Amino acid sequence: MHNTTLDRKTRNLILALFLIGVFMGSLDTGIIGPVLPSIEQSFSLTSRESSWIFTLFVIAFMIGSPVMAKFSDFYGRKKIFILDVVLFGIGSCLIAFSFNIESIFLGRIVQGFGCGGIFPVAGAFVGDAFPLNERGKALGILGSVFGISAIGGPLVGAALIPFGWNWCFTINIPISIFLVIFAFRILPEAEDKRTLKIDYLGIVILSLLAIFLSYGLNQIDSSNFTASLLSMNVAPFLVMFIILIPIFLKVEKRAEESIVPIHMLKNSEISIACIETLCYGIIYSSAIFVPSLVILSMGLNDQLASLMLIPILGANAVAAPIIGKFLDSAGSRKIMMIGTLMLTVGLLAIAIYPNNLIFFIIAGCLIGVGMVTIIGAPLRYIVLCEARPHERGAGQAIVNMLSSAGQLIGGALIGGVIASFSGILGYKISLILAAIVGFIAFLFTLKLKSRDEQFKTMMSNQ
Repeated sequence: MHNTTLDRKTRNLILALFLIGVFMGSLDTGIIGPVLPSIEQSFSLTSRESSWIFTLFVIAFMIGSPVMAKFSDFYGRKKIFILDVVLFGIGSCLIAFSFNIESIFLGRIVQGFGCGGIFPVAGAFVGDAFPLNERGKALGILGSVFGISAIGGPLVGAALIPFGWNWCFTINIPISIFLVIFAFRILPEAEDKRTLKIDYLGIVILSLLAIFLSYGLNQIDSSNFTASLLSMNVAPFLVMFIILIPIFLKVEKRAEESIVPIHMLKNSEISIACIETLCYGIIYSSAIFVPSLVILSMGLNDQLASLMLIPILGANAVAAPIIGKFLDSAGSRKIMMIGTLMLTVGLLAIAIYPNNLIFFIIAGCLIGVGMVTIIGAPLRYIVLCEARPHERGAGQAIVNMLSSAGQLIGGALIGGVIASFSGILGYKISLILAAIVGFIAFLFTLKLKSRDEQFKTMMSNQ
């Protein structure tokens, strides 16, 4: 995949196209929360059964990211982006017009597979078409979508549920049609001359890894964490996951065109980026429990407690494009150093003073800014700098996969910690542990390249 020369207007139109696509995909991950109770009622599901609506999406997302990214590196961003959007639209149709829970499950699988490809294709396109001094800004704009959709998802879901939960997915259909038409008209044709030899064995093992990890963690009962972890519903699946990891690595090293480019992990910058991504997943999982902490510490009801996420998510959305703009002049290391320290301080502040509203809001803003420095533009910027042109999509997919895995693992661990201690203490300990993870992330940022070194690498990989 080679760089495409496009004028500024065309680049910005294409960026807008990807912005809508990424927003649609990320909005659907946030919209599922308020929708679940209605689906449970419609199909008489237990909370354990309905949780598969989320889990199946995550599994398909983890598999779809590297597969679609690899295809985009060979067959062009245009073809694969359109395919991803079509799959997402088909999945939305299956859910919106479903008459049984099996259709919803299938729809979420199709949605997740398509959605998994949208994010890395968008990030790789920035490396293909944007000048070196504008890539950070473009990635920052794309990154802001995640914060906005995190707020917008629950709000859109709450607004559409009175008309029927189906409408929360029906809304994706016209957007998908628009994106396909827009993409056909504006995206440039670009295709690698090499022949892709599909790594079927790698895809199968990767699928098993995602299934075993997701299923095992999904079956953990946080109220009885240790016993549940050792039960036959959990332990065998997590053991199989661990056993398959070295097998997968060996298969991918031998594959002519590995579905996950393991050789990229030999690059110290990308290895650090992977560690940062896993740290983010654990920290993000602790932030999910902030409303529950607020209910206990401040005595607020569910609705008001959920609003306490706004400082975190709002700061995330506002900071993302600003940080992206500074990336081009400052580089990833400085921004990530400052951001991870802010994140650590914010997490500790909420853990120590959870009942002070003003302090809580300030700390929430610190957490929001800090989180976007880990998973937002700076991390993807590192991958773009280090990846060769024909591996940009695959590099972006690694970030997606590990972020999802980190959130699954973090959710199980944090949930277990909270359940192991009564009252507010469990939430405080989980936030302190998240702060420790944040500080570990800071220590690894010290090993990143300086801006000048980063720019030289980027120039050599053109």
